[in-house]
Amino acid sequence: MMINKRYKDIFNQYIYKGEPTPLTIGTLVVCALCFLLLIIATFTQITITHPWFKFSSDEGLTTYTKLILYTPQIPIMMFIIYILGKYYSLIMFTLYLMVGFFIWPIFVFGGGLEYIQNYLFGYFIGFVFAIFISGTVLHLSNSFKSRLLAGLLGVISIHLCGFIYCIILALFKVIDFNLIFPIANVVTVNKIIYDIIFSLIIMAISPYIKDVLWICMKPKTSSRKKLKNSRKRNQIISDDID
Repeated sequence: MMINKRYKDIFNQYIYKGEPTPLTIGTLVVCALCFLLLIIATFTQITITHPWFKFSSDEGLTTYTKLILYTPQIPIMMFIIYILGKYYSLIMFTLYLMVGFFIWPIFVFGGGLEYIQNYLFGYFIGFVFAIFISGTVLHLSNSFKSRLLAGLLGVISIHLCGFIYCIILALFKVIDFNLIFPIANVVTVNKIIYDIIFSLIIMAISPYIKDVLWICMKPKTSSRKKLKNSRKRNQIISDDID
């Protein structure tokens, strides 16, 4: 079935084609929704069990079941980076930090300025690096490969910053050096593979969600501007005829 050219032009105005995220009321609403989504992800725990292997000199290679309490905060952050872009993601995450520091304890294990001494704060610093790294990759290209690369680099940068921050805390004697590798084992080793898998999945499906959200995020062309453009086109056509 052929679509009337007039209606086809109207539909094309609301299709996302890789444009930068504009400053509109719709964008601010989506930022607020992403802010709430990040809070929900912070306090959501998914129980995952998977087989694990252990080698000992007495028993050899043994298999047992390992239980992981997984929080999908990192994949959700990757989703937000794609939906909002680099700059609005940074604004939204800054608001998240300010609320957690000064208004309400919305971080894992609480909030307040003393949270800077918590080893998990290093992963928040990693979020900032992920916003710039993944956001830059997505800005350069919106292809499927670029989205997967952005998700992978974002996850790695978050966990790397978290590990480095633990070392810094140990150097300043905020935590014991003996806790660095146990923390890395619980937060990174046990969970990074799931962060990567879920982030790649969510980056693969994010364009379809943004196509829907783009309807309210896209700047609306005023009727006056449309009329002005229409008159300009008519004048050009009239001049060509003359």
